[in-house]
Amino acid sequence: MHEKNRGALIIVASAAGFATLGIFIKYALAGGANITTILAGRFLIAALLMLVLIKARGISLAVSRRTACQLALMGAAGYGGMSGLYAHSVERLPASLTGMLLYTYPALVTVLAVLTGEERFTAVKGVALAVCSAGLVLLLGASFSDANMESVLSILGAAVIYSCYILIGNRILKNLHPLVTSVYVCAAAGLTFLAYGLFSGTLNLAISQTAWLSIAGVAVFPTVIAVAGFFAGLRLIGSTNAAIISMLEPLITVLLSALLLGESITPLQACGGGILLSGALILQLWGREEPGREATDSELAVHHIE
Repeated sequence: MHEKNRGALIIVASAAGFATLGIFIKYALAGGANITTILAGRFLIAALLMLVLIKARGISLAVSRRTACQLALMGAAGYGGMSGLYAHSVERLPASLTGMLLYTYPALVTVLAVLTGEERFTAVKGVALAVCSAGLVLLLGASFSDANMESVLSILGAAVIYSCYILIGNRILKNLHPLVTSVYVCAAAGLTFLAYGLFSGTLNLAISQTAWLSIAGVAVFPTVIAVAGFFAGLRLIGSTNAAIISMLEPLITVLLSALLLGESITPLQACGGGILLSGALILQLWGREEPGREATDSELAVHHIE
């Protein structure tokens, strides 16, 4: 399989994993958990599961002190910061509006990647981004009426942080196995939320079995599978392509919500989903770099997935 096709499929699988996050969080909240407990449990359980996988496969965890610090910052300030801001917003804004605002990050990644020289902007990437963005608006059908401005700024802040997180990760993970990258990031994020929960007194372990099972689900699907998969795909196709293909996530979320929660899908949402898929297809069919062109740093995959 062509390396870029393989990377795209991995990113789609990662997006499917991320798409389960809201559903599991909804079940966990209904079972008595709060956001701090959910996020601390999510990242710490995920880090432990990744450690087991790493040991079973004989992968070395050794990294330089500088890389360890970079990964810890990515987890605590990057992924942890984004997750905290997202959780703060999702409690106060409609899910559709939150999703649309968060998914401004592919455009931000594209702009930042071009400005920093990470990647070259092409017409195909621009068309794919525009098509996916239009499909996203139709799919989520967001409304700004009565929106809380603090929460709007919070979710936009999450989009900015996530954009920087993707670009920084694209630079420092090239010589690292995706599981190694993920375990450092998740451990740092988990310890950050655990420390916050203990310091603020918001850590609540007296929750129902349903809540614990939901937190375990959050740890496995939108974290172990999704985070490690995103890093693996990122190394193969670059930050811009990965961000654009990840816009399939809200489509998968809508489909899962209809299947598991009984939510209805409107014709407008179905149209938006079709447009989203078209944008991803445009990127895959015509978005490959021209033969003979020297690859940018973000397109050099040092290792294959083991």
